[in-house]
Amino acid sequence: MLKDIDRLKVADFGVAMVPTENSVDVGEQHWECFLINLKEMPVHQVLVTSSGYKKSEEKDLKSSTLRYFFEKIEAGQAVLLELIPSELVQLTNEFWVSFHFEGHMYDKRYLFVEGSLDESLFTEVPVLQKKGVLIL
Repeated sequence: MLKDIDRLKVADFGVAMVPTENSVDVGEQHWECFLINLKEMPVHQVLVTSSGYKKSEEKDLKSSTLRYFFEKIEAGQAVLLELIPSELVQLTNEFWVSFHFEGHMYDKRYLFVEGSLDESLFTEVPVLQKKGVLIL
């Protein structure tokens, strides 16, 4: 039964969005999306599904759904997931992350809603030592 399933909370693992230092197009800010393992041990079998969407009265927008798999992400490691072009920043970017850690499966939904990539919300992203937005 569902009541018998342990609902384990994800801790010390996050998704960060960091502006690129050298954008290809002048005046357009691109973003790098990273998975960050802040645990003291590696995580295994990391599966990520990413998509972007925006619902409005005029027109609904949706990006392609992308899937990624990493066999292992070491402790204290950041892994580049994807490059987000400036035109997709206006969407809500959603990342479903699942991984295996210490005999259990974990999963969490990370949402970067429209407007959340504002410079006023920047923090120092651990491991990368860059300014960006981090969701743990």
